[in-house]
Amino acid sequence: RINGTHPAHAFRHIFVSFSQLLSFVLMDTYWLKKGLFTDVRLVGWLVLVQSVMGALGGPFSKLLYAVSIGVFVVGIVTGVLFARFIVPHVFNRKLPMSLSGVAYTCYKLLFITYPLEMLWRFSTAWARCLPDIYVVGEVRCGTTSLSALLVENLHVRGPFTPYVHPTLQGKESFYLVGHYWGCVHPYFYRMCFPLLIERWAYEAFTGKRMYVYDGCAQYLNSPWVCGLIKTVTPDAGIITGIRDPKGQHASWWKFEAAAQKWGDSLGLPPSVPDFRINYPPRNLEEALKLSESKEIKSLFTRALALKGPFLPSWAVPTPNGQLSGLTHMTRYSRNIQRYIDAFGPKRVIVSPVSKLSENPGFLLDRISRLLEGGSAETPSVSGELQRVVPQDRVFSRQDTRIEAKRLNTTSSARPPELTLSADMRRDVEDATRREVEDLRKVFSVIAHPEVSVPSWVAEGSSG
Repeated sequence: RINGTHPAHAFRHIFVSFSQLLSFVLMDTYWLKKGLFTDVRLVGWLVLVQSVMGALGGPFSKLLYAVSIGVFVVGIVTGVLFARFIVPHVFNRKLPMSLSGVAYTCYKLLFITYPLEMLWRFSTAWARCLPDIYVVGEVRCGTTSLSALLVENLHVRGPFTPYVHPTLQGKESFYLVGHYWGCVHPYFYRMCFPLLIERWAYEAFTGKRMYVYDGCAQYLNSPWVCGLIKTVTPDAGIITGIRDPKGQHASWWKFEAAAQKWGDSLGLPPSVPDFRINYPPRNLEEALKLSESKEIKSLFTRALALKGPFLPSWAVPTPNGQLSGLTHMTRYSRNIQRYIDAFGPKRVIVSPVSKLSENPGFLLDRISRLLEGGSAETPSVSGELQRVVPQDRVFSRQDTRIEAKRLNTTSSARPPELTLSADMRRDVEDATRREVEDLRKVFSVIAHPEVSVPSWVAEGSSG
């Protein structure tokens, strides 16, 4: 007998309990494939299964049950606090006014966030490593494709991402732009990366160095991030992406428009938090005007002085929100120059999105040298490269086996919100011409500009 129950009945109870567990797994297969199976939900189902087993008289541990409930409650509370922060700061919305609305939003966010893993990682930050290299942006400039190229060919490990997302997960930590309750303290940045023991085990079994990267595309334009990266990893390599400003503006608008629909699906009201100024813009022209307004320029100037450990609400994740800095995003020369001044021209690689698919082997060759502690310069003699860089990380300029995949693309459709007036088009073209002149100066000081300069810069056109 088990707990006073006849063995046949006990077996039936156990069978029923595990059948329910199996049915849960089968029902959740779709979400598993989509990556939408998060830690709090797992613990919740564990509690439910134990409750059923206890009610049916099956094997039951009071200690395990109590621990499971405790962990579940901690996860729920953490998830609610995280939702309370990211709704106004990341989704740029106010929380619903009703209790049922708040409950629904928090419930939906538990499907796409990892509250328990965040707690675990913060508590073990002291035992984790830091990145060797950064893909700092700009947004919509090929950073997702570039990151995939690193992972697939150089076997670089990415960061923890607090959200479930098909292309951003394992690529962007979002830490230094304040997604974790505004915290940007350098010490806790380690929470986003693998444990030191993982790195030691990998190197012991493979005999190779395990490299780590962070590919958050908002790091280039957020003024305070460069200083924080220099503080935590003074010898890191930096990779930046650029594209024709008009294409970047349109792509970012469409991406953020899709993100706003994502917020709608969470049951969020259209009202925005009080710390946002004239947000959100209704169309691309309004967004461009907003980013050139005195108020936004003032915020970007103030943001240069931010050092943490917590960011003010107006700065998360970028001054006044994602659609407020379009013209600041495409001031590539200014933003890249910050990193050149901090890390030196030989530690910075500029990767135009138009060149990414043309010559990925050469780009990987330069990145592998950065990872090995050298510079982005390519030696003139191939034998020198063989001595400096391990054989499996040596790439030829004409290596046809390497393909840069187009990832995280937006629709090719052009909605009416992207239409610009004649005056605005002229302003964008004038700004692009000025940016081209400044970018030429940047390319004149970084390694090998002749293979990196895109046509819209070399020819002085706006694309």
